[in-house]
Amino acid sequence: MTLTNTVSIKSKNGLHLRPSGILSQIASKPEYYNLGIFLLYNGIRADLKSVFNVMGLGAFCGATLILEIEYENDEDSDIAKNAQKELLDFFEEGYKLAEVPEEEY
Repeated sequence: MTLTNTVSIKSKNGLHLRPSGILSQIASKPEYYNLGIFLLYNGIRADLKSVFNVMGLGAFCGATLILEIEYENDEDSDIAKNAQKELLDFFEEGYKLAEVPEEEY
């Protein structure tokens, strides 16, 4: 079974190392071990558990991606919904923690 959502990149710097790292940390939590968590962009499907796969998407500010969370049985349904909520929250507001601070001169 698969949970699917459309997300957009709000970070002005796109999916650079910081947001990619945070997304990978979320997807790699032990409770999400049995889930397949992926981002699709421009025909490329990246495993969210790999920061390099996420960065390899090259998604920029304003890009629209598809978030897929795959699980095999009803027992994992609630866990998948928790992962979905946590990841959607990141795309809505959490990305602000990953912004590159502007230097003041």
